[in-house]
Amino acid sequence: MSWGSEDIAGGLSRDDVENVPGAVWALAERGYSVLCFSFERIHGGREIMTTIVSGYSTLHGALRAAERRWLRHLDAALCAKQLSADQWTMLSNLSTEAGVTMSELASRSQLPPSSATRHADYLAERGLIFRVAAEEDRRRILIGLSNLGADLVAAVRTEEIRAEQVLQARMGVRRYGELMRLLDLVAASPE
Repeated sequence: MSWGSEDIAGGLSRDDVENVPGAVWALAERGYSVLCFSFERIHGGREIMTTIVSGYSTLHGALRAAERRWLRHLDAALCAKQLSADQWTMLSNLSTEAGVTMSELASRSQLPPSSATRHADYLAERGLIFRVAAEEDRRRILIGLSNLGADLVAAVRTEEIRAEQVLQARMGVRRYGELMRLLDLVAASPE
C-alpha cells in the first residue's frame, strides 16, 4: 500500500508508524500478528510499508506456521478428547509396552521438563498414562500409555492419518515424500 494519504495495514496511516513500537502495538490491538515490517521505495519513488502479517520470513517462522496450520486439522479430534496439542504430542510418543523417563518424554515431545511434568499429571489424573518404578532402579519413574490412553491415541491417530492422506493427495505422492525427507533433514541437522 502506498504511503500517501492512504491508510496502510490495519487502517494505520504513515503518521501512525513513525513510532515503530507504537505502530506494532496499534496493529496488535487490531488483531494483526505483525512479525516485522520494513520500508521500501518502489517505482516512482513512493514508499511502501512491507508487512509480514501472519507470515514468516525465517525457517523458524515457516515451521511454526506450518505446525499451527497442521494442528487445525486435529482440532476437532483433540477438543473432543479434551487434549491440547502438547498433550497429544506426549501421548503419541508413548507406548503400552515400555515406559520412558519424564526427561526422555519431554525430549521426545520437545517440551520443557516443567511443562511435560504438568501435562503428565493431567494425563495421569485422566487415567491415560501409567507411572511405575523402573525394575533396575526403583527411584526412576517410567511413564507409558494405559489401555485407555492407547484407545484414545488410536482414535486421534485415525484423524491424523486421514488429514495426512488429504494433504498427500493435494500435494502428490512425490512432493509429499520430498517434504517428509526435507523435514527429516532439518530435524537431523547438527546444532
